[in-house]
Amino acid sequence: MALYRKIAFIDLARRHIDTFPVSADLRDRFLGGAGLAVYLLCRYAPKKCHPLSAENVCVISSGLLGGTLSATQGYTILTTKSGSTDLMSRARLNGPFASEMRQAGFDHIVFKGRANRPTYLFIHDSHIELIEAPNFAGKNPIERRTNLRDATAGRETRLLGIKKEGEDRFLLEDDSLSPDDEPESSDVGAVLANKNIEAVACRGTLDIEVKDPEGIIEYEKNYLNRHLDPITPSNDLEASIISGPAGKVELMEIEETIKQCLGLPLGTNGGGDVTASVFATALDRIRLNTGVVLNENDLKDIAYRCITLERLYNIREGIAAQRGRTAEKYRDYGWTRKAVVKKRKVFDRLRIDDLWDQLKA
Repeated sequence: MALYRKIAFIDLARRHIDTFPVSADLRDRFLGGAGLAVYLLCRYAPKKCHPLSAENVCVISSGLLGGTLSATQGYTILTTKSGSTDLMSRARLNGPFASEMRQAGFDHIVFKGRANRPTYLFIHDSHIELIEAPNFAGKNPIERRTNLRDATAGRETRLLGIKKEGEDRFLLEDDSLSPDDEPESSDVGAVLANKNIEAVACRGTLDIEVKDPEGIIEYEKNYLNRHLDPITPSNDLEASIISGPAGKVELMEIEETIKQCLGLPLGTNGGGDVTASVFATALDRIRLNTGVVLNENDLKDIAYRCITLERLYNIREGIAAQRGRTAEKYRDYGWTRKAVVKKRKVFDRLRIDDLWDQLKA
C-alpha cells in the first residue's frame, strides 16, 4: 500500500544505516512529508547545536501521496536547523525526486554526523549505499550528473544535487530543473555540504499500491476538468484563526501544512481555483489512495500538532529572545515559552509527550 514506506537513519561518521517502517502511530499523528520531518528533527537534533556542525540533523522527505496520481511529481522537502537564523528551516524542491524516493521504498532519510570524505547516497529498491564521490574538479553540472548516473542506475537515476555558488553559498536542485527554473536558495544546501554530501541519487521500481485505483483515476480526471468560480476569501479575522491548547495559528498555515504533509505540488489549491476546498480534496485523496478515513477536524488537529512542534523547537533554540517579524508574531499569537512548554496542557493533549525531554528545556 501507499502507506508502507520506511525511514532511514544514516550516521555518516560511522557509515552506518538503520531502516525502519513508518509506524501507524506516526502516520496517525503526522501523516508524512513535512509533518513527520518536523517530528524527526525535534527527536534527533541536539539542543542549540551549531547548524554547520556534525551534530546537526537534516531530513529529506517525500509527502504521503508522492508517486500517486494525486502527486505524480510532488516536491521534496528538506528540513534542518538554519545557519542564518539558528531556527528550523525547510527547503522545497519541485520535481520527480520525491516520487522516485517513494518508489525506492523510503519516505524519509535522516542524516546525522559528517562523512570523512565527499560522499553521495544511492537509494535503490529498499537499499541504501554510501559511496565515495568521484573527483568533480573542473567538471560542469551536466558532466557531474552524467558521471553519477553512470555510476548508479544510468539514465533512469534521479538526482538531488548540491551546487556551490561562491565561497559559503550552496544551492539545492532536482536534476529535472528546466533552464528557466531556479534552484532552491535556502541554506539547507550548506548543511548537507558541511556533512560532505555531494548528492543523493535515487532509482526506484517498487510499486506504490493505492486502495482504490479506479476511484482515484476518476477523481483526478474530474479534478482536472473542474472549472469552478473562485470563492471570495472571508474577511472575518476570527474565522481565519485556529486556536488550540498552545498558541493561535492562521487557517492558511493549517491548509499549507496539510499540503506539505501530503506532498502536493507547489501552487496546488483545493480544487480548480477554490482554496476553500483544501480539506475536502485532501480527505478524498487520502481515502482513495490509502483507505484511511479522516474528517476535517482530524486534518486540522494534525496540522496544528505539526506547527506546534516547529514552534516548540524554535522556542527551545531561542526565538523568544530574538527580534524580528517572526519572533513578534510568535508573541502576538501566544507562542511563548511560559505559555506552551507545559506537559499536561500542551504535550499530553497534542500527543507529543514522547518529545517532552527533548523540548522542555
